[in-house]
Amino acid sequence: MTIETAQRPYEAFYILPAGLDGQAVESILEKHRKFIEEQGGTVEKAELWEKRYLAFPINGHSEGNYCLIHFTAAPGLPRELGRLFRLSDEVIRARIFSREG
Repeated sequence: MTIETAQRPYEAFYILPAGLDGQAVESILEKHRKFIEEQGGTVEKAELWEKRYLAFPINGHSEGNYCLIHFTAAPGLPRELGRLFRLSDEVIRARIFSREG
């Protein structure tokens, strides 16, 4: 499903389990980047920040790998990306924010 309307800037911030090795984390980050591009979005930046302790345990996790993606997309794409995050067993927590252009 490709959504064709005005493009807006967004930021997706999510946390992956700390137990994943670097290659697995990069693979997941690449999967999300590819999804955005396949849906007609443009990824400006996709990066792994670092492994950090969480402020409070989430589903038994006390540490996580923090990931950030800056992208431009049609308004419906963030909803689909959020759904993908919720369905993924790999994502501990995710938030998608609208950025000022």
